[in-house]
Amino acid sequence: MSQRIAIIENHIIATNSIRYALTKMLVDKGYEVRVFTTGSEQEIELARSRGFSITDIGSSNKNPLEVWRYIRNLRTQLKAFQPHLCLTFTIRPAIWGNLVTGKLKIPTITNITGTGPLFASSHPVYRVARMLYKFVLRKTAFIFFQNDEDMNLFLSHGFVSKDRAGRIPGSGVDPVHYSPQPYPDKKDGLQFLFIGRLVKDKGILEFVEAARKLKPAHPQLHFQVLGPVWLQNLKENIITVDEIARWEQEGLIQYLGETTDVRPFIAQCNCIVLPSYREGTSNVLLEAASMERPGITCDTTGCREIVEDGRTGFLCRVADADDLAGKILRMATLSEEARRNMGGAARTKVVKEFHKQIVLDAYIQQIQRLTTRQR
Repeated sequence: MSQRIAIIENHIIATNSIRYALTKMLVDKGYEVRVFTTGSEQEIELARSRGFSITDIGSSNKNPLEVWRYIRNLRTQLKAFQPHLCLTFTIRPAIWGNLVTGKLKIPTITNITGTGPLFASSHPVYRVARMLYKFVLRKTAFIFFQNDEDMNLFLSHGFVSKDRAGRIPGSGVDPVHYSPQPYPDKKDGLQFLFIGRLVKDKGILEFVEAARKLKPAHPQLHFQVLGPVWLQNLKENIITVDEIARWEQEGLIQYLGETTDVRPFIAQCNCIVLPSYREGTSNVLLEAASMERPGITCDTTGCREIVEDGRTGFLCRVADADDLAGKILRMATLSEEARRNMGGAARTKVVKEFHKQIVLDAYIQQIQRLTTRQR
């Protein structure tokens, strides 16, 4: 009988994108894999069409009743599935999922995909998250971190021990799937593309403000936004549909909606822009770099590891629309050859340092170690 692995995801989008290769590898290796998550019927059916077993357990936010229902559903479904091992990703599954797997004594591998303002914020939600992390990670078999700074923070706060912590290069990037693409025709102007969840700490406000500063004098610069409206975040971090509509009406941006495949959109841009306040390791920057697009991002954790200032793109100050606008203009005034050289250097870097296979190898090593113990 094959061994069973449960994957707890915040949203099915991750299974269909950044965690697709990992999930498929486990299925191909003969594990019985079930993903516990939520999402639209269309997205769940896409995952099932790819051969994945999906159980919709709903979602949780700050509402205590919803959290209780989420925990109850997860516990019921895990008890029925009886996995030998569990994988958790992102903050909600890492906290509530690990709470349940700890009680059920299921060995768990957790991926800290990023901390955001976890340690800096005094908001009650983050204070509670800090307390819960310290509690739930004590029983976690192994914890992957996507950058050294996050790992050192968890170690210094005593949330994890060195023997149960390891570093991986984010979710990695598949350089074949994200292959180099021809640049768009320059006669249409230069396209600067923001990709990400539409929340404030991704830097979307600074991106829009930079467009507002630049558009009057530089109408040949075009600013596009791709990504979902994300209402699962704290209220003060949310961008509304009405705000997006106003930006479009002002002529500042073109909103492209959301997608399960970013490649056609990256292919049509000249530069990727992600002025995020902090990342685990940015998948957007990795994917764009693999497709030979230079990047503009913030000089912050999870971003500066990918973009080398002046070589593969430009770094700007966090939450500084003026500095961001200056870096966009600097990119626009480069020769086409210089931008292409930046894109080529970006691909060389991420293929060497962030290859998807590095991540898959790290996971299978830990999975085999932990499942072998149970035989």
